[in-house]
Amino acid sequence: MSPFALIAGTLLLAGVLCADSRNQEFSDFTTPLPVKPGDTLVIGVVGGWERWDNPVRCVRRTAIVVKRQNLPGVQVETVENHKLELAEELARKAFDFNRDGVVSKEEAAKARVVVFGQSMGGRAALELCRTLEGMGIQVRLLIVVDAFGKDSYVVPANVREAANWFQRDHLVLKGAPELTAADPHRTRILENTQISFKGRKDAQAYELSFVQRQLMDEHARMEYVPELWGKIERMLIEAARARD
Repeated sequence: MSPFALIAGTLLLAGVLCADSRNQEFSDFTTPLPVKPGDTLVIGVVGGWERWDNPVRCVRRTAIVVKRQNLPGVQVETVENHKLELAEELARKAFDFNRDGVVSKEEAAKARVVVFGQSMGGRAALELCRTLEGMGIQVRLLIVVDAFGKDSYVVPANVREAANWFQRDHLVLKGAPELTAADPHRTRILENTQISFKGRKDAQAYELSFVQRQLMDEHARMEYVPELWGKIERMLIEAARARD
């Protein structure tokens, strides 16, 4: 590869994969508040320092796919992993049906939440589920992809089902290999599945150039595996539509 191609590829990749966050604000959410009793709130937590609304990155891209299904009674939002207080405020206001400033036990019982996240957003998704547990809110499904960051990776008992996909090929950014349930009687772990890129010459990437694919590391490749994200999309939609 020529030096020019390498530089050009680096610049192109920067526009897709590098830190690009600005200061996300609560007003960026579009969900009508409070939601209607029985509505489902799907929250995606983005990784690194990426913007909450970057449509190329995996969490936002997937959220857009789910939102475009126009499922009745389903609201979809994304949040930056270092802005979890916004997601917590969103949950409080979404399920505070009588607008008295608190989520009562009765209101929490009517709350429906689905959470997913990638990289640092995967770890933050777990943290969000723990906060929701403190509010008495159940999480129908938690999905974690190549979660990175110090954590026990124990899924709280308010989560009904959880799934985890990860890679261990990267020298430093190795995804968390296992989710465990705090209460196996209440939480079902659906997946702890490793994906390896060893021997694969391409990233199986969505709409990325050859140069970008060559520059990707294994952690970045996890964002662009069509069969994985297709499955995640289906799981999110199924969980959002479920009424059990």
